[in-house]
Amino acid sequence: MPVISVIIPVYKAEKYLDDCMTSVVSQTFRDLEILLVDDGSPDRCPELCDQWAARDPRIRVIHRPNGGAAAARNAGIDAATGDFLAFVDADDRLKPDALQRAYDAQQANGADLVMYNLQYVDEAGKPLEKPDFSSMPDEILDEAGVWDRYFSAGERCIYYVVVWNKLYKASLFRTLRFPEGKRYEDQFYMPGLYSQCKVIVCLYYVGYDYVQWDQSTMARQGSGRNYLERSEYLIEWCDYFAGRRDFARAEGVLNDAIQNLSEKERFDLSTPQQQARYRADCRACAAAYGRLARRTGQKSMWLRAALLRLGLPVYLRFLQSRS
Repeated sequence: MPVISVIIPVYKAEKYLDDCMTSVVSQTFRDLEILLVDDGSPDRCPELCDQWAARDPRIRVIHRPNGGAAAARNAGIDAATGDFLAFVDADDRLKPDALQRAYDAQQANGADLVMYNLQYVDEAGKPLEKPDFSSMPDEILDEAGVWDRYFSAGERCIYYVVVWNKLYKASLFRTLRFPEGKRYEDQFYMPGLYSQCKVIVCLYYVGYDYVQWDQSTMARQGSGRNYLERSEYLIEWCDYFAGRRDFARAEGVLNDAIQNLSEKERFDLSTPQQQARYRADCRACAAAYGRLARRTGQKSMWLRAALLRLGLPVYLRFLQSRS
C-alpha cells in the first residue's frame, strides 16, 4: 500500500497537465499513488492522463462524467489507498521535495495535518510579489489556533483554507467529503476537517506554486462576494463556531454573511431558482440569529432574529437607524 495518495482533478487542463505531472512524479518522496481524475474533460486530457499512466506504474486514471472539482476530488478519495492524502490542481505545480518535507514533519510531530507554504507564480514560474507569504512561521497549532491565525492573516488566510497545500491523514476523510456543486468548496469543508485535528503543523517552507493563468477558474470567478456560496458557508461557520461556544466569532461571520447578502446587486438573480435561493439564504440568516439567541439568551440577538424574519430591508433600516 502506498504511503501517500496524490489526487489530481483534471478538467480542461491540456495546456498545463504535463508540467503539473512532471512536478508530481519527480517528487523526492517516491512511495506515491497518483490518481488522475479525468472529470469528463472535453479536450485531450483523457488521452494525456492515459499516456502518463502508461509511463509510470504509480499512476491510476479515473475517467468519469463531468461533475466539478469537488466531485472529482471525492472520486479520488473513494479510490485512494494511501495512509495520507494530498491534492494538487492540474494547472499548478509542487516543489520537488514538498511531500517529503510534509511527511517528515508529520512523522516528527504525529500530526493529523501538515500545511506547507505556497507562492503565487506567473505562467513561467516566476514568483509574484503579492500576496506575500514570506512571513508565515513554522509552528504547531490546534484547531483553535488555526482559526486565530486565519482571522488575523488578511489576504494570507488562503494558506489555512485551500485544499492543495496540505498533507492529510487519510482517516480524516473517513466520513468527510467535499460538497459538490459549490464554488469555494474548500471553505465549506474546513470546519469538518479542523474539528478532527489535534496536531496541525504549519511550515514556512514553500512547497506549492499556485500558477496564475489568465483563464483559470478562480480568475474567471472574480470576487467571492459575487456568489451566494460565500454567505452560505459563512452561515455554516456561524453554527460551527457557536458549537465551540465562540459566540463572538459566530456572530461576526453571520454579520458578514448578512452584509454580503445586502449587496444584492452583486449576485446573478436572473432566474427564479437564483431568486428563491437568495430568499432562502436571507431566511437562513434569520434562523441562524435565532439559534444564537437561544444559545446565549442575549436580547440583542433575539431582536436581530425577529427583524431579519421581517425581511432583510427591515433589518438594514434598523442598522441604519443605529448608525
